Amino acid sequence: MPGALLDASDLTPYLAGQIGQATLERLAGRAHPELDQHVAAVTDAADAMLGAQRDDPEQLLAFLVQYASGFVAAATGGGWQSPVADERLDWESMRLAAVCRLVTTLSEKPENANRGL
Repeated sequence: MPGALLDASDLTPYLAGQIGQATLERLAGRAHPELDQHVAAVTDAADAMLGAQRDDPEQLLAFLVQYASGFVAAATGGGWQSPVADERLDWESMRLAAVCRLVTTLSEKPENANRGL
């Protein structure tokens, strides 16, 4: 609806993606075991929530968006702010980077190309 105001929660997936992607860019070209651990934790959460539906790209993508949105809401509700460029990366930023990595991997799979994922 043109002119409609957005609720702050409408922006949460966007903010999660921006923070996660910025973190991935800061880590580019370097091995980072901590990021791998966060990827494994998010993957485990997806497996636990989705079960067999984990193999459905649309279900997995929806889960990842909801996960990131809920994560940002909880973290910011507790006072978290994303670190600025010269600050050390915190675990919250690493978790969002893990979600972004999973979304990117999912989107790049050839079988998902025709689905728009």
